[in-house]
Amino acid sequence: MRSLRGRLGVSIGITAVLSVFLTGIVAIGLLRRYSESNARSDLTKVARAIAAEDPDTVGTTVTLPLIRRVLAINGDQAAIVTRNGSVLGNAASIVVGINLQPLIAGREISGTARTDAGNVVYVGVPISLPRRPAVTGVVLTRPVAAARGLLGPLVFRIAIAALIALAVPIAVAAVLAKRLTRPVHDVSEAAARISKGDLSQRVPISEDEELATLGVAFNNMASALAESQRREREFLASVSHELRTPITAIRGYAEAIEDGAVKGGAGHAEAVGVIRSEADRLEHMVQDVMDLARVGSAEFHLDVSPVDLTETLREAVAAHQNEAADARLALTADLPEQLVVESDPHRVRQVVSNLVQNALRVTGAGGAIGVAARAEGSAAVIEV
Repeated sequence: MRSLRGRLGVSIGITAVLSVFLTGIVAIGLLRRYSESNARSDLTKVARAIAAEDPDTVGTTVTLPLIRRVLAINGDQAAIVTRNGSVLGNAASIVVGINLQPLIAGREISGTARTDAGNVVYVGVPISLPRRPAVTGVVLTRPVAAARGLLGPLVFRIAIAALIALAVPIAVAAVLAKRLTRPVHDVSEAAARISKGDLSQRVPISEDEELATLGVAFNNMASALAESQRREREFLASVSHELRTPITAIRGYAEAIEDGAVKGGAGHAEAVGVIRSEADRLEHMVQDVMDLARVGSAEFHLDVSPVDLTETLREAVAAHQNEAADARLALTADLPEQLVVESDPHRVRQVVSNLVQNALRVTGAGGAIGVAARAEGSAAVIEV
């Protein structure tokens, strides 16, 4: 059985069956002990009643057979024991296997023993007969089977009750297994649909805390995947747009050269310069995309060291002054004398250069672009 629901239901069912089985064994054992104890109690009462009778009649050939006939109604037997351990009459087989020494010493005895008559429950009560000093006690026995006479029907009823009781936990196990595995099934189905591209799938949140945690975690994961996909699409759209400009310029000048529209050394030099510039721009874009792809992976490294942020930003601004002048833009830097931070100077300059290039593209002629930096607590803030 491979399904979690099936295994869970079977496990709970087996546990219930074992519990009922063990409970039944313990109950039967206790009932046996109780029935034997109850038999000893009954026999003790009878034996004490016999011992309390007229001492002149107990043990005579008239009274003892009468007592035995009365006891035989329930399968019980009686024997009169003398001080030397012998038994009056022909009842010696009744006490075979029973230790009579405590009774001869004047103490009551009780227990179970294996006699010639089989396994019996027995009791012995001392008797004091002034006219018959040889008599020391009376022993009564009852077959264990008779003592447990009501146990058979009772065990049958217990078994019927146990079978009925088993139906309840088995039904509960089936319902519980279905309830516990339903959220897992929902997550499995939703995951399958997400794997096919449907990132809108979500699972209902269970009322159970552990299963609710699973549902919330899955929904958060699905939302994160959807957001990641949205950003990826936006990024690809942005990259596609950015790539069109240099590609268009390169294609335009290449076609102009091919068609002979560009004439003279100066024209060719200008065309080659534009093509080279746009090719460099494409290279930078590709490098930026590769760097972005490495972010968060083991391939992306930061060489962190103490760096003067003021000097790094000045170099980045100086690198774009000619480009700003060609676009008739004012590019200025508002920087402190020194601003030392723990960072990767190459990555900082790369980020600032990208920001300045973006500003140069979107700022109209005659505009101004400013680069500023300031300390803020234990960090530094750069603004473009």
